[in-house]
Amino acid sequence: MFFSFIHISDIHLGRPFSDLTKFSFDEKIKSIYNNAVEKAFNNFIDFALVKNVDFVLISGDTFDNIEQDFRSKLILKEGLKKLAAADIKIYIVCGNHDPISAYNKNTFDFDENSNIKIIGVNTPQYGKFLVTDKNSNPQAIIHAYSFSDNHLEENPINYFEHPQNDEKILFNIGLLHCDLDGDKSSPYAPCSTNDLKTLNYDYWALGHIHIPSYDEETIQYSGTIQGRNNKETGPHGLKYIKVENNSIIKNSFIPIDIIRFENIDIDLSQANDITSAYNIIQEFILDFINRNNNLNCELFLLKLNLSGNICFYSDINEDFYNTLSERIKNDFNNKIYISEISNQTHPKTEEKILNDDDGISGEIYRTIDDNNLDSVIEKIEKDFKNILLQCNFTKTEYNEFKEEIKEYSKEECINLCNIIYYNEIKQEQ
Repeated sequence: MFFSFIHISDIHLGRPFSDLTKFSFDEKIKSIYNNAVEKAFNNFIDFALVKNVDFVLISGDTFDNIEQDFRSKLILKEGLKKLAAADIKIYIVCGNHDPISAYNKNTFDFDENSNIKIIGVNTPQYGKFLVTDKNSNPQAIIHAYSFSDNHLEENPINYFEHPQNDEKILFNIGLLHCDLDGDKSSPYAPCSTNDLKTLNYDYWALGHIHIPSYDEETIQYSGTIQGRNNKETGPHGLKYIKVENNSIIKNSFIPIDIIRFENIDIDLSQANDITSAYNIIQEFILDFINRNNNLNCELFLLKLNLSGNICFYSDINEDFYNTLSERIKNDFNNKIYISEISNQTHPKTEEKILNDDDGISGEIYRTIDDNNLDSVIEKIEKDFKNILLQCNFTKTEYNEFKEEIKEYSKEECINLCNIIYYNEIKQEQ
């Protein structure tokens, strides 16, 4: 027996982007983000139709709020009807953002015989559904549970049943919105991986976590289909699963997002001046584009994390940020925007200048030698003896550990000296 299905979650129809306010003046970006979620959702619908999957699982938070705007309702209902018309079955559980009460029966007027099952709306709150192929041959059992309210403080596993009798020979799926392996007092259906495993299901389609997570092939969060801020970085999309003889033979993540948030770490230590710093940043972004050039994303929003000790520290200022952002936007045909720049660089001063300095920075710098650092190590060994013993270092590993501490200490002390010296010079100016 062969079949395939899609697992998606946390669509959050109606939820705004929270990190695009600064770009609201840009008509191109405004147009992209106004339509991004709908396009991502339609990418999912198109993928399901092209692959002709047997069924679709949506693991909660389809809507962002109990009350929805008309457009959000229309996007969902039209998409689901396209799938149902192609004889693709749909199973949706309600999450904390869209509990059962979010689905107005006048709008989502699917009867109990519909191919579209919204658990708790046109089915009982806990459902166990037999999925059959076009010839009525059994394929899978879906066990699903919906939030009746926006909080569920008890362990939801109490509502799920072990496969019974003939159910054991079918592919069993758990469909749930939950807080897995988190705080046991979480109001969002707290449970553990071990809880799920005790039921011996073949796949758990989970929702609630927005970043895709697949630590185990059979227990997975698909993540949101479209990131909305720079905390939801990386690709977002759907899980495409193929099953043959009750075994997963394909488990793929398919990106379908329109806007992509990314963090890029850039070390400017090798730059001699602000111009060469720009060239290094441009090369990093070009490499990023080359690695992501085959994606359907219309817009990349990059947070740049700049680091390194640099002699042109004072040039990394607001004028640099503004000029860099504008140049990058133009150089990459308005597909790349800088959403934020995190300046983690440190000022750099020639060692001779620090050594000859008669201020605080010079006094600190002249204490940075191996003898002084060795005394620091000795104090650590004395004060944290019990902790170090528990680490079970070999002699070689311990010596390497000490060297790492010394190098890190040197680096941090030099950074401190540079910062103090830079501020002293700045005040004199």
